[in-house]
Formats: sequence, structure tokens, C-alpha cells
Amino acid sequence: MGQTTLGHRELFNDPADSMGFHPFLGMVSMLGLFGWAAAAGIAFLTYAVTRFHETVQMRRFWLAAGLLTALLLLDDAFMLHEEILPVGLGIRERYVKLGYIAVAAAFGLGFLKVLAENNLRLVVAAGSFFALSFLCDTPFLMQPLGLWESDTVVYLIEDGAKFVGISLWMAYVAKTAADSLGRLLPR
Repeated sequence: MGQTTLGHRELFNDPADSMGFHPFLGMVSMLGLFGWAAAAGIAFLTYAVTRFHETVQMRRFWLAAGLLTALLLLDDAFMLHEEILPVGLGIRERYVKLGYIAVAAAFGLGFLKVLAENNLRLVVAAGSFFALSFLCDTPFLMQPLGLWESDTVVYLIEDGAKFVGISLWMAYVAKTAADSLGRLLPR
């Protein structure tokens, strides 16, 4: 995190424009943020529409999926686990990552039946790509292999896997929401 003071221009303007960089700077990252936002929006909307018509477990699933996705969106958008929490609040990145693993595990275990009964292949694929991204972003795993300093691993594999994971998660949420909403429509 830089030590410069942020002015109105930096807070309100597009980062690439503020810095005089190419407009495609961070394009894949931005598309990932759109994916997170779409998935969170779909989950919250499905919760709102189905909250009086679905089982308690499905209502909780949609709310939890929306909250989890919104948390991951905020983390990704504002670099919470990489910069804000470690540098700003002194919480080591590894503890933040462990916290995210705990939250994701609680979600997965708490909604295992829902996940298993609804588009399982999509959610497993999304989880696999998130796991690959997480492993590639873990220095103590990648340094012994000599891969930590590699731009290919850091950018193409780690961030590429994260982007594919986000896309698959968004597809999972959208497909499962369509299935859930379809059950409410009269035949």
C-alpha cells in the first residue's frame, strides 16, 4: 500500500485514467469483480423471491451464498487479505486466508446437501479452480518448487484459475437459481 494521499481524482476516477495507464489495465481482475457481483446479486435476488416459498435450508443457502460471495467480492476489490488487513490492521495474511478457508468450509459443510443436489459438477469445478488459485498463492508451497518467482504461476495460473473459478461459481449460482425459481412457476 502506497504512502501517498488520496485526493478526489484518485477516489472517483478510473484507476487506469488516474495513473495514465492503458485502459485495459486489470481487465481480467475487473471482469472477475463483475462475476462476483453478478453471483452475489443473483443469490440475494433468489433469496428475496423464494424466501416464502422454499425450504428453510434453501432460504438460508441463498442468503449465505450471497453473503459469502459479497465478502469475496469485497476482498478481491479492495485487496483485503493482501493489503488492508495485514498492513492496515496488522493481521497476518496467512490468518486471514485461514479465516476464509474456515468460512468456505463452514458454508460447504452447512449446505453440503444443497450443493450435492444442485448442479454438483459446476460447484466442484468452481471449487477445484479456487483451490488451484489458492495453492498457487501460497508461498510456502510454491517456494520449495521454485515457482513463487514465476510470473506464469503468479499471473496466468493463479489469477487465471481464480477467474475461471469465479466464472464457474457465477454459472453455478445462476443455474441453481434458475432451477429454484423454475420450481415456483406454475406449469
